[in-house]
Amino acid sequence: MRGHRRKKGTPKTKPQGVEQAKEAALRLLRYRPRSERELLSRLQAKGWDESTAQQVVAQLKQVGLVDDHQMAELVVQSALRDSQPHSRFEVRHKLRALKIPDEVAEEVLAVWTEEVEREMAMRYLRRRLASAKNPSPQDFLRAFRAAKQRGFAFDALQDALRSFGAPHNLDEIL
Repeated sequence: MRGHRRKKGTPKTKPQGVEQAKEAALRLLRYRPRSERELLSRLQAKGWDESTAQQVVAQLKQVGLVDDHQMAELVVQSALRDSQPHSRFEVRHKLRALKIPDEVAEEVLAVWTEEVEREMAMRYLRRRLASAKNPSPQDFLRAFRAAKQRGFAFDALQDALRSFGAPHNLDEIL
């Protein structure tokens, strides 16, 4: 016998009580950490009213299960350790997607200095130019454009290109 699938976002019955909301929140947190705003919106999408959702999130925040600052730090540290290079722009975008408040994101991104951005740009360009034995000016230009699309800072990319021995006239093209 086949079961009937309900439409996503429509609760089976109207949810009741703070305890059931807390159980739902804990189920969501079991998969991965969530920001306050993300958890609030998920609980409200499941049918709980705003005050119940806020009460549950406040309780979980009080016991340390919801912590925007800690979550943002984990995202930034993960990006720094990742074998694939990330730009500051990409990390900020991910924090926004996770609904981390901008002031928390900026505070945590303070560790992402110009030097870190330059190093990430160098790592990215190294990967892009790895297949070219003697990169041509066109190869450098393609790699630059790809890195720019990923959100790397212009100055960091210029420095990285110079360290790879990009032709001096490439600066004129950029």
